[in-house]
Amino acid sequence: MNPAPSTTEALDTPFHVAGRNLQSRLIVGTGKYADYPTMQQALDASGAQAVTVAVRRERLINEKGESLLDYIDTSRYTILPNTAGCFTAEDAVRVARLGREILDQLDNPGKDWVK
Repeated sequence: MNPAPSTTEALDTPFHVAGRNLQSRLIVGTGKYADYPTMQQALDASGAQAVTVAVRRERLINEKGESLLDYIDTSRYTILPNTAGCFTAEDAVRVARLGREILDQLDNPGKDWVK
């Protein structure tokens, strides 16, 4: 039996998830910010390499017509599509597929992930 790695060793070891190696173990959400620029600043300051995004259509574009994805550097962050707000399995599968389609068009490695 191998002993558990020390905290220092764990922090130096990439976080391997679904074929991706991430240096940061922090996955940051994109909801609850006052506006998209504030969210963008928080993501940049966090050092995270993966962010969750609620895929529901009403969340992707705000009342000003701005897209959430315009404020996320999709070449820097692996996007973890989130099915929050779905109340049935059918709805969750539909939203997960929508997330995959969007991220596939963006060539983002998160296209094969779902939360």
